Amino acid sequence: MVNSKDIYYCYPVFRPPSESNSLLIQLTEGCTYKCDFCVSNLTKSFNIRPIEAVKKDLVLANRRYRERVQKIFFLDGNAMVTPFKTLLELTKYAFQLFPSLERVGVYAHAKDIIKKSDEQLKSLSEAGLKIAYVGFESGYDKLLQSINKHATKEDLIQASKKLMKANITLSATLINGLGGAGNLEVSKAHAIESADLVNKIVPKDERIWYISFLSLMIPPGTILYDKKKQGLFKEMNSTDILKELKVFIEHINFDNKKANCVFRSNHASNFLPLKGVLEKDKMKLLKAINFGLEHTEVLRPEFYRAL
Repeated sequence: MVNSKDIYYCYPVFRPPSESNSLLIQLTEGCTYKCDFCVSNLTKSFNIRPIEAVKKDLVLANRRYRERVQKIFFLDGNAMVTPFKTLLELTKYAFQLFPSLERVGVYAHAKDIIKKSDEQLKSLSEAGLKIAYVGFESGYDKLLQSINKHATKEDLIQASKKLMKANITLSATLINGLGGAGNLEVSKAHAIESADLVNKIVPKDERIWYISFLSLMIPPGTILYDKKKQGLFKEMNSTDILKELKVFIEHINFDNKKANCVFRSNHASNFLPLKGVLEKDKMKLLKAINFGLEHTEVLRPEFYRAL
């Protein structure tokens, strides 16, 4: 039984690594989509919590952490699906309660960003919703379709530009190895089309935005796990994943050479930790990848990898 004085959480909780010091507030449960690789819907039915229940949790958190809260992350897998008026009201309410609050963040699917008008996104931004984490996964439409992403490359481009226009920071994630082993043409297309996707959303100014790569891991219970057990999908090895990432970096070519795209591939799932700024650090990143390919002993062992 949940104590009425406890802040409510629907476990397991999913949040971006960069929100580790944020106050987590359960706005939605699960996700409206079910991608083949994802675990967010394995134990949860999708639900948008009543606004008064969420406000109650914000009040409880205020009593405990008031001055310490600088960031709030609205859980769960796709909180951007929340109706505009509800999301706006809760964002404003959070800023009323926490005097040191700097921003609110959410996970967002491209389709749900697109469904909100430019005016709505601008209002959310002005209220304090300042960052959206978007799972790109790939820029290759055939691969997006095969994993049931429910979004196209053009959707991802449109959603990214809408966020940037509203002054909401984009933090997007791609996944290495998504096409599986033995599919070199798919791997190449995944890398090139993903780079093209990123090239096409570069803003004209010097704002900071984020692109990161995870390396595919397949948790039990996912659709991809079942395909793996049936022999329909085989995971890429660390060398092929690095080669795929190398092709991606090679094809980055920004029109705005002053762009501030913070690049990270240093998640616990990655074989080789990388970080830099695209495309300023392009050669440095390629040098590091080449070193990893030539000295495989520096790569993270499989048993150290985790989601």
